[in-house]
Amino acid sequence: MIGKYIGRFLIQGEDPLMIKAERCATVRTENTLMHAMLLLTSVGYTSIPVLNEASHLAGVVTMPGIVNGVLEDDNYNWDLLNQRKVRDVMQDNPPAVFDDAKLEDVLRLLIQSNYICVTDKKGLFKGIVARKQILIRLNRLAHEFEINYDVTPVHTSDHGAYELSSMTVNDLKAI
Repeated sequence: MIGKYIGRFLIQGEDPLMIKAERCATVRTENTLMHAMLLLTSVGYTSIPVLNEASHLAGVVTMPGIVNGVLEDDNYNWDLLNQRKVRDVMQDNPPAVFDDAKLEDVLRLLIQSNYICVTDKKGLFKGIVARKQILIRLNRLAHEFEINYDVTPVHTSDHGAYELSSMTVNDLKAI
């Protein structure tokens, strides 16, 4: 369980935690692989959500999936980029949560993914929560939490003697 003050602090931010669907790069199941590859290249991402004709989350498409999708007999057939559809190479069942998910559920999923898709209960795509948004907030938490809150340790230990803000990665081995 995330503490109520930590949770409140993490949710706050200048940018919204969830990037709304209108601002997300997405492709449709019926788009060609060429379309998906050009979009991925132009936005600089390695994967993006795939939506069906009703704007429901259908999967995700990745750049490696696109490239593997044109592989034939140990050779790449680049002509297939304009023939094959995103639905042919997309990954089904991407990491996703409902729009009323708890922050701790989102955090658990973000350990393994760069972003989590958000849908309503009917599967309508609402947006994404990007790992970057969480890391921005974690950075702010590490630098500003004690400015806004009085923090008193419940238990003392040898670890309390370290001034973490001046520690290096090598110092962390000793803890």
